[in-house]
Amino acid sequence: MANGIATLDDVAKLAGVSKSTVSRILGARQGQRIPFSPKTQEKVRSAAGMLGYRPSKLARGLTQSKTGIVGLVIPSVKDSFFPSLTIVIETQLAEKGYNVILANTNADSKIEQAKIDDLLSWRVDGLVVAPSQETGDAGLYWSLWQQKVPFVLIDRTFDQTPFYSVTTDDYTGGTLATQHLLSLGRTRIACAGGTLTVSTNRNRYTAYVDSLIHHGLVPDPRLWFQVVSTEESGKMVIHQLMEMDPRPDALFCLSDPVAIGALEECLRLGIRIPQDLALVGYADLPYSNLLKIPLTSVHQPRELLGHTAAQMLIDQMEDHTPETVQLKLPVELMIRESTVPKS
Repeated sequence: MANGIATLDDVAKLAGVSKSTVSRILGARQGQRIPFSPKTQEKVRSAAGMLGYRPSKLARGLTQSKTGIVGLVIPSVKDSFFPSLTIVIETQLAEKGYNVILANTNADSKIEQAKIDDLLSWRVDGLVVAPSQETGDAGLYWSLWQQKVPFVLIDRTFDQTPFYSVTTDDYTGGTLATQHLLSLGRTRIACAGGTLTVSTNRNRYTAYVDSLIHHGLVPDPRLWFQVVSTEESGKMVIHQLMEMDPRPDALFCLSDPVAIGALEECLRLGIRIPQDLALVGYADLPYSNLLKIPLTSVHQPRELLGHTAAQMLIDQMEDHTPETVQLKLPVELMIRESTVPKS
């Protein structure tokens, strides 16, 4: 045995049969008819057990065009949005016999492409991908589409494309957040978030603008802050807001990390939340309700998103047509003390 790892040849020699016989017996799927006697099958399985032989999924994939492996590509393992999503996807795919290779892109579009290329070289059966904030171009995914690679985009997608995707209703989420602030009598509402080339940011920001116009307010471009989705960005935005005259009375952040950074900086500077500045985030991350001042945030159903994306990919890999090509899941505004103080 090379390197202590049993091979088909080792099993065949111990069982006293040919290599092809071993391959056909051990490679048969559950319920498949095996054209060998029970005695021969038992000899092969016994030999495999004694040697600790494990079939190579990659080798089987090269001969059967299936590896039983799926690639899951996410922007950051540190982002609290993705852990629960990952668990749901892995669990559901495992129930169907698929293993998942997790790839972290560090929110870099070049790394994203390199990771996907690497996964394809391992002959994965399909991909679930959350495109990074940097990926404003759908070229990579058009290539996958043309190659007929089964894939599903999650959380973010690209306009006017036929790609399978599962997102949440970001326009409605942005509307709920902005209208809530307007209902509190806030009229100078700032907005902070990532680049508008990304569908999530663009839809949330568009809803913010449309809501202001609907209430007779003229959107002020000085109140839009394009920043990366980090707590440090939120702290920076607060300093910029404090230099304005008149100051904004509310801030809608297109992600929870920005909102949490803003909240922490307000506490440090003595800015009262929500009296001086009402604050809304987006995603409703697990710790949003555990802050010193619990954060009002738009809730995205992460587990449902993961479950739906996994099933959509399974349907493609098993040659079924998913019921919906591009699915938007509903969102909900979780109102907490960053906008409405305890009575």
